[in-house]
Amino acid sequence: MAVGEEVSLGGARFRIAGTVVSEADRLAGSFRIGPRVFVSREGLARTSLAGFGSRVTRRVLLNFPDGTDVATARKMAAGLKTRLEGVPGLRVESWLDGQPELREAIRRTSRFLGLVALTSLLVGGVGVAQTVRAWIASRLDALAILRCLGVTSKEAILLYAVQTAGLGLLGSLLGAVAGIGLVAGVGTAYSDLLPPGGLDPWQPEALLRGLGLGLGVSLLFGVPALFAVRRVPPARVLRRDAEPIPASRPLQLLGGALLLAGVGATAWVQSGLPRVAVLFTAGLAISALVLAFAARGLLWLVTHVRRERLPFALRHGLAALVRPGAGTVSSILALGLGTLVVLHIALVQRDFSRQLAADLPANAPTAFLLDVQPDQWPGIEARLSAEGATRIVSVPVVTARLTAIDGEDTGRLASRAKGDARRQRWALTREQRLTYMAALPEDNRIVAGALWSDPGASEVSLEEEFAGRIGARLGSNLDFDVQGVPLRLKVTSLRTVDWRTFGINFFLVVEPGVLEKAPQLRLAAARLPKEQEGRIQDLLAREFPNVILIRTREVLERVAALAARMGEAVRILGAFSVLAGLVILAGSVSAGSARRAREVALLKVLGVTRAGAAAALGVEYALVGLVAGLVGTLGATLLSGAVLKAAFEVSFQPSPALLAAAPLAVSLLAAAAGLAVSVRALRVRPLEVLRGE
Repeated sequence: MAVGEEVSLGGARFRIAGTVVSEADRLAGSFRIGPRVFVSREGLARTSLAGFGSRVTRRVLLNFPDGTDVATARKMAAGLKTRLEGVPGLRVESWLDGQPELREAIRRTSRFLGLVALTSLLVGGVGVAQTVRAWIASRLDALAILRCLGVTSKEAILLYAVQTAGLGLLGSLLGAVAGIGLVAGVGTAYSDLLPPGGLDPWQPEALLRGLGLGLGVSLLFGVPALFAVRRVPPARVLRRDAEPIPASRPLQLLGGALLLAGVGATAWVQSGLPRVAVLFTAGLAISALVLAFAARGLLWLVTHVRRERLPFALRHGLAALVRPGAGTVSSILALGLGTLVVLHIALVQRDFSRQLAADLPANAPTAFLLDVQPDQWPGIEARLSAEGATRIVSVPVVTARLTAIDGEDTGRLASRAKGDARRQRWALTREQRLTYMAALPEDNRIVAGALWSDPGASEVSLEEEFAGRIGARLGSNLDFDVQGVPLRLKVTSLRTVDWRTFGINFFLVVEPGVLEKAPQLRLAAARLPKEQEGRIQDLLAREFPNVILIRTREVLERVAALAARMGEAVRILGAFSVLAGLVILAGSVSAGSARRAREVALLKVLGVTRAGAAAALGVEYALVGLVAGLVGTLGATLLSGAVLKAAFEVSFQPSPALLAAAPLAVSLLAAAAGLAVSVRALRVRPLEVLRGE
């Protein structure tokens, strides 16, 4: 048919005025029995399509006035749902509900982005802690003078805490400005996926939340490092070698507890799930303990290694790890935690993106055939095969009505429905479709009971969620009315179904030998060649006019395109966070290198060349990075597996190559960052450093 030609619909003639290429709101439920036709209300009134006995579904689309924000639209839609909940056959949906195939993917994506934000903040927190620690170390002389002038330890801590908070607020403001620009860019790049006004760059609530989290993490990680301020002795004014007094064990435990509590609260805010927050915080705490023990173990090993015959660079690098005030434990702890969270982001992003792609199988059926008579199936199957169709499957379908569950009438059960009442009533009163088969499809998995395990009863297997909705369990007896014939079936197994395969699946599967003689039709699915779909539909309509062919390729392609775009966004944001984390880690390593000028000067006085001093520093940094990388990689692997399962319901697949390369990469990064910031110390003349100029 072409524009300008006439067609007959319901006894009336219509002229084709145009063609519709794509409908933005027709992703879910857009299965096409035939070409969709749009007519005016006046045109519909001229036909007999909506007369007595016709089955008509009416959709009313509401457009809010210009300027209505998303929050108001959501509130109004929720109010309509609440007021119209009890009206039978009526359903209220907003654009948030319009694409159910992607709802789960969007929910997981939201959680992932929250997790990315959290881990990015924690990486920043590690950098803050190391930077503040190095900053305080460089200000010990000034702190000693302040103590001599009468400044108390509390006042000194407050002074530097205010400075830390100011820097944290400034950094958060810069990040907020960058975030607003990023949101605006995302809104432009993905405008085809978002409703008008659905992504507003200016969101004061989100802005304040981001500022609060940034400032909170700065103080959370920075304040424990400020505890060293209260331990600076005034005698350092006269004795430069007077170091701060070590903190007491109770104070250390208190600082650790406050830090864990803050991390847990932040994780809860970001994920919205208490169990994810607990898992995340517990994983970090365990990793921190393992890192601390690993650092202590390294120090013990170094002190017991005979270093006399080792090369100078290696001998001095090992000795530097155990020198007084080296801070090896804190360096390994900070670098290891940074490695953990950065690698955790990379691992979660990788498996999450993989799951987004796996949610849409490549070999899903592109057509379903309804109302196939049993004696027609051999001919239809032959026709499909001759036209190049693949993955052809067919199952029998018997319609029935569920009348009772364990002897209680379903009508009374439906009237007492609570909670998600509409869905529960629908499950109890819908026209049930039963099939029978000896073995379940590959996308079904038994989770309770056993398939066809009771020889003395007619058995049925229920999909687990459907069983919970109707209140059935293992051993329940379900009474059906199969077109006037009563039938009792016993529930002997419950199963889960992977609906993402788009295959033929049923809530109720009956054992063979029970329904074979019942009136039935067949439901079939096949993957049709894209260029042959129209021809096959025409052939089947001519040879088997009662058979309805539903083409689903458009649905699959639309969903696949949307999932691909979401996966692209996830990969970009994940890569951005990993890159930012690597920069912060490099800064964390370099933060403790400012004090190395005096050490390098002493080495030069003793006759060590600049290259030799650089080699010694490189060995020290590389050893710290290697230990931190090994433990951080192990922690990231365990934490990623737990979080992927708990938050995203995604299986974790370790990558041996990535996990083996990560510790080496961290070791090289630590050595490179340490040497990069030691360039000035290596260039300064020893006399300038020793004179304190």
